[in-house]
Amino acid sequence: MPPKNAPRFLDYRQQQLPLDVALSFALPPTIDDNCSARDLILSGRVLVNNVTERSCNRLVDRFDDAISVINTEHDSSATIPISFITKPRYYICYKPRGVVCSRRRNEGVDREDSVLISDWLAKVFEAAENIIGDDNNNATIKTVGRLDEESEGMLLLTNDGSFSRLLCDPEFGLMKTYRVVVRGSGYNKLITDTVEQSDIQKSDNTIEDYAANEKGVADELMKKSVSERIESANDTPTVTTDINGKQTIHHFPFETCNVLDVGKLPSQHLSDDSYYALIDLVLCEGKRHAVRRICKNAQLRVCYLSRISVEGLDGQYDVIKTESIAEAHSNGFIPGGRHRDFVLNGKLITRSDHKDTSLLHSGHVVELRDCDVDRIFALRTQQELGS
Repeated sequence: MPPKNAPRFLDYRQQQLPLDVALSFALPPTIDDNCSARDLILSGRVLVNNVTERSCNRLVDRFDDAISVINTEHDSSATIPISFITKPRYYICYKPRGVVCSRRRNEGVDREDSVLISDWLAKVFEAAENIIGDDNNNATIKTVGRLDEESEGMLLLTNDGSFSRLLCDPEFGLMKTYRVVVRGSGYNKLITDTVEQSDIQKSDNTIEDYAANEKGVADELMKKSVSERIESANDTPTVTTDINGKQTIHHFPFETCNVLDVGKLPSQHLSDDSYYALIDLVLCEGKRHAVRRICKNAQLRVCYLSRISVEGLDGQYDVIKTESIAEAHSNGFIPGGRHRDFVLNGKLITRSDHKDTSLLHSGHVVELRDCDVDRIFALRTQQELGS
């Protein structure tokens, strides 16, 4: 038998599936203890076609195999038949700021007004009982990966452990795009470097006048400078040492860095040498606050962070995106970051099949279609064939 935590990238929507998985989707609430499906099987309390089965990996048929569970360890006659094995559920949501993607709140770290994702989702599904019915499996919905408390954007949710492992597997490398507004220092030096890089004939005007007169060229060169700054600051691993002398190697590789806009705000004082940049970062693995650490390595402070797309679902689900520094300022993301007075409640939205793209607003939760899940599994198959 494989190790307990061996990854199994199986499609749990199929007719045949491992016994422990089938039982996890159908375990009745009347079981008299808190045993997991795996514990019940290993303790000999699960019968398949009236025969005790102790292998968690035994494939069973959703419709043809009769599965039952012994309700108590000491009374083998008290069996509960499993009448129906539900299929896993898959959702995508736009997580608002203030929602914490962990099982418990971190005292001293999370804000007092933050909300646990489990509590946030419970309210969503409770309010949507008239749409989805009273489905006990929604209580086991968990996030696929995480977004930190002050980040927002697309977040996948499921009770399918295989699907979750697939998307979190570093070798699979599902690409995610993050839109970030950062603040940096040294705007005058950035302009100077931009002027020096330009091969356009320069006049006796000031650097600011030159940048204004040659705005199109200057903007592109400034974007290139910021991009190179991020890339050079993250091209080699960094080593940190804690108070106990333990060293940790950090490396946060990213696929692409696209700087969309760079500049100062009209309200900034002339003596303020800081600037803002709007950036798209594409990562295959975003663990341990990778986006924020990538920016920090380049001495850039994150003012706003949103996950705007997930590979396999791009083109099918979209979010409202900040397109410029001016728009980020008007939305309140800069200069100091948007103040949060409350955490936005979630709402389950029914997707219209006739629409090519579903637009997610903050707090929206949408159930994925089978074709959306198929597309992600197909990416895995294509990667295995290409390797």
